Amino acid sequence: MNKLSAYIEAKAAYENLKKKIEALESDESVKKTLEFQKKLQDLMDKYGVSKEEVVRMWNKDEKPSATDKRRGVRPLKVYKNPHTGEVVKTRGGNHKVLNEWRGKHGKETVDSWIS
Repeated sequence: MNKLSAYIEAKAAYENLKKKIEALESDESVKKTLEFQKKLQDLMDKYGVSKEEVVRMWNKDEKPSATDKRRGVRPLKVYKNPHTGEVVKTRGGNHKVLNEWRGKHGKETVDSWIS
């Protein structure tokens, strides 16, 4: 009897799903979406473009997500020593020449040299 009741239950669930699918297929917005999806798939097949490439094309202006990089790119800072005219470009603060300048002139003074 266990298998028979499982069969009857599965058959009833199948019938319910079938009714839901028929209701969705008769919905005009679902019809339009399915039509768009089919046309888009045909275009992708015609031009040999994958879904990932299409997504990349449309998302190229967006910033990378947190999964792409742990943190964003630091801004480039340009320091110009007024005494020597030497220029240092860096994205981090632990730069050999900057550390020498900071030791000689002080951190606040060197930070004022950012141009």
